[in-house]
Amino acid sequence: MHSIDIFYTSFKTPLEQSLFSDYLSLLSPDLRKKNSQYIRWQDRHAHLFGRLLLIEALKSCHIENNIWDLIAYNSHKRPYLTLNGYDFNISHSGDYVICAIGKNTRLGIDIEEHRKRNLKDFRDLMTADQWDEINSASCPLNVFYKYWTIKESVIKADGRGFYIPLNELEVKNNTVSFDDELWFVNDFVFTKGYSAALTTSQLSTFKMHDVNFYNSLMV
Repeated sequence: MHSIDIFYTSFKTPLEQSLFSDYLSLLSPDLRKKNSQYIRWQDRHAHLFGRLLLIEALKSCHIENNIWDLIAYNSHKRPYLTLNGYDFNISHSGDYVICAIGKNTRLGIDIEEHRKRNLKDFRDLMTADQWDEINSASCPLNVFYKYWTIKESVIKADGRGFYIPLNELEVKNNTVSFDDELWFVNDFVFTKGYSAALTTSQLSTFKMHDVNFYNSLMV
């Protein structure tokens, strides 16, 4: 059984500018440039906090030097660690950011805030059984987000993203099989109003770590 560490944080108000700048200085020049291109403060914070969570995750693996040199991107722009055996994935939605890290397993993670949606727009992205379950549920939105986060976490773990047809991803006994690969999925209620899912290529357990960046302990 593999062990995955999941680091998460939240934000409701902007950081003090001096602290934001201190944190930003921990990122690579390319990441700092990307951060500056976001218009909304929420997007800048989500991007920054995701990378700070990755720093914390790597520290837990005793990896602290030249970490940005360890990150590469596949042909579908999915980031991964060149360090042998490790994989990570970041997701954010609403006020929360989450980062998963593990060794000797490929992984993907997704978190989604329960926003109201016209579920009919997603009909073609679900299997027939999933669509029936969503429509027959007492709270269709909850079931929709259960499957949506699972599907997102699978395509992120796979590395091809939305090149994978979501309507072909069936969930059976907490697994998803696609292109002769078997993925293990864990869906969970992250906090009230949010759903999350973790997908791994090896059967895994996970441990959650709450991180607060609204102080200067990290820098």
